[in-house]
Amino acid sequence: MPIDRYTRPEMAKIWNKKNKFRKWLDVEIAVLEAKEELGLIPKGMAKKAKKEAKITNCIVKLIEEREKRTRHDMVAFLQIVSADLSPEIRPYFHAGLTSYDSEDTALTVQIKESLDLIEQKLSELIQVLREMAVKYKYTLEIGRTHGVHAEPITFGFKILNWIDEVERHLTKLRENRIHILVGKISGAVGTHANIDPRIEEIVCQKLGIYSAKISTQIISRDRHALYIFLLVSIASSLEKFATEIRNLHRTEIREVQEPSQESQKGSSAMPHKKALPNPISAENVSSLPRLLRGFLITALENQAYCWHERTLDNSANERIILPDASVYTHYLLWRFIEELKNLKVYPDRMLENLNLTKGVIFSEDVMIALTKKGMRRDDAHAILQDLTLQALEDDMEFKDVLLSAPIITSLLSEKEIDACLNPQRHLKNIDQIFARFGL
Repeated sequence: MPIDRYTRPEMAKIWNKKNKFRKWLDVEIAVLEAKEELGLIPKGMAKKAKKEAKITNCIVKLIEEREKRTRHDMVAFLQIVSADLSPEIRPYFHAGLTSYDSEDTALTVQIKESLDLIEQKLSELIQVLREMAVKYKYTLEIGRTHGVHAEPITFGFKILNWIDEVERHLTKLRENRIHILVGKISGAVGTHANIDPRIEEIVCQKLGIYSAKISTQIISRDRHALYIFLLVSIASSLEKFATEIRNLHRTEIREVQEPSQESQKGSSAMPHKKALPNPISAENVSSLPRLLRGFLITALENQAYCWHERTLDNSANERIILPDASVYTHYLLWRFIEELKNLKVYPDRMLENLNLTKGVIFSEDVMIALTKKGMRRDDAHAILQDLTLQALEDDMEFKDVLLSAPIITSLLSEKEIDACLNPQRHLKNIDQIFARFGL
């Protein structure tokens, strides 16, 4: 199991051993129900099995102890659970199944439950981001390309880009459920030699998943690789957003800041880290995705390396990568949502940074104005390169440099120059962009 530090309780319940064995039992009982529906076994077997077979903490311990002797977890499970079943049920319990009919199908149900939680968190994240985007829709901020001041944006516009990305993740999860949430009840090599093919569809329908069109002893691992990829993609986006917060949190920039909690200690050596806290939440969100990306490599290896109709190449590592990827992605979403809910935003500092270069960021606006007056674009570009360089080197207001250049004032009035240097020009289409998101 993943470590407790990065595990939310609702996700931990899905991936603990007790729930795993419960899911195995759910599959076994669903098979009995399907056989009853098809008239293949006497009525009432499934109901009796459901009443008699229980997965308790004691049963879990017994299964673990038995596995030390059997060296096979499903055999240990069957031996312990069937011991509590009435003699008339035992001949039908697990009859015609192979281990991975139960294990792979149950694993898919665990993945389904995990996806449900992750989708809930994605929806919650989208709502938090939408509220932030609206709040800071017109909050001017400098846009940066290559880490260098480019042209004005708004903080809400930045958040809107995040919304677009998260909404794509939610859409992809929903669209790919049909490919990921697949079970199989097809026997030792997938030919249904000892199990009616109709049972597979009935069982999967009962469990709320899709039935495989075809399988070997196991479900094809491209499905699990797809699941891991989607989780890794979500985590990588969260890392990107968190890295942006970390950069904007820098003391020299300080446009946003994680709050320091009452009892929080930022450093054992530096008391000022209370007033200037470290961005520990954003750093945390930046850390775990690096681990998850490694899981994707393993999942792709599992897809490639399964000889003939079954080997155990995937078995050991999936006990790590599938629960860990699910748990950590869910945790990252929770942690980042909490980060955003408590984030301090400093609009005045954003405006201060926007004005840091004293207007040179409006060079394109001036260039366009000059071309409208008849100057060739290449000429205007070259002239403004020199003038912006002069403004920065002499630490002058760009407006003053422009007004001192006859080649500029011969074409543009002071009023026209002021219009070029007005950051509000860059917000003229912001409402139209937000309208695309229904905001």
